[in-house]
Amino acid sequence: MKPIKYYLFIFLLSVIIVAGYTLYMVLTDKAEIAELTSLFFVPLVFTGIYWLGDFLLDKIANKKRKVDYEAEFVREINKKMHDSNAFILEDYRKLQQDQKFQTSLKIAYQIAKNGETEQWTIEKLEKKFRPQTLEARAMSYVIEHVRYVRKTSDNSLPESEKNEQL
Repeated sequence: MKPIKYYLFIFLLSVIIVAGYTLYMVLTDKAEIAELTSLFFVPLVFTGIYWLGDFLLDKIANKKRKVDYEAEFVREINKKMHDSNAFILEDYRKLQQDQKFQTSLKIAYQIAKNGETEQWTIEKLEKKFRPQTLEARAMSYVIEHVRYVRKTSDNSLPESEKNEQL
């Protein structure tokens, strides 16, 4: 949805255009002011219809858009890592390009969403990277978040994702 300033600008622009047209018609004696007073409702109606159209299109677009829970999961971890100030920008780039780390991140999401399985466990994720490496440091934040999500699993999942799991 566009900001209110945009609609105010559209309204003022249409008022200026209607005022200019009215002034031209009166100065050239083609119409009287009384005949043109109804034109001053045009900017309000035009701006109102414009806003209503944008509002409805925005609502329709939001209904069709699906929430990417995995992206939200990664954003939450990224926020925790950023808040810790333990990583620099180059570290994020390295982690983003590291396929092994990205695969582990997807596995962590699956564990957070569905729980541990024989194939995927938190312990395996902890042992996947050598200690003291960038990936191991980052994975500690991921695992901490997975444990938090699992501990509060029913409370932390949005209602729509809970229904998907059933």
